[in-house]
Amino acid sequence: MGCGSSQPEQPSRPPPGGGGGNPNGKPSGVADSRNIDNDLERAKQEDEGKIKMLLLGAGESGKSTIFKQMRLLYGTERSDDDLRMFGVVARSNTVVAVRKLCSHLRNIGLEEELDREA
Repeated sequence: MGCGSSQPEQPSRPPPGGGGGNPNGKPSGVADSRNIDNDLERAKQEDEGKIKMLLLGAGESGKSTIFKQMRLLYGTERSDDDLRMFGVVARSNTVVAVRKLCSHLRNIGLEEELDREA
């Protein structure tokens, strides 16, 4: 095994135009800081236009329902995909509820009585 030769690193020269890499002579840190400040101010103005609401409550107390109602009343219009998804969920919930009802009717022995009424 051997060792290769190396040379000391040469000091780098500053770029032409006054240093800092910015053509107008100002350090780039000042321009970056201004850009960040502008972005923060723009984000603050956008955020002030939003209404925030904190919903607290126990589980199953209706927090999601309140949120959905607020979105329906004051939010953007529903897209066709949203409406299709709501239809699928509603049909699925209906099928699950009817299956549970039939199962409970069998468990308590009212299936034959239901057949006689039909």
